[in-house]
Amino acid sequence: MNLFETVKSAVTVKQTVERYGFEANRGNMICCPFHDDRHPSMKLNKD
Repeated sequence: MNLFETVKSAVTVKQTVERYGFEANRGNMICCPFHDDRHPSMKLNKD
């Protein structure tokens, strides 16, 4: 197993974005960091 696979199996996408200051809602949606967003439009997938 390489480093990427080890980290991916230990940390979820939701944990990662929350670590960087984004707040995911119940539907795993966040405001897009690539443009000015007032409402969550970016879906966090399990993969």
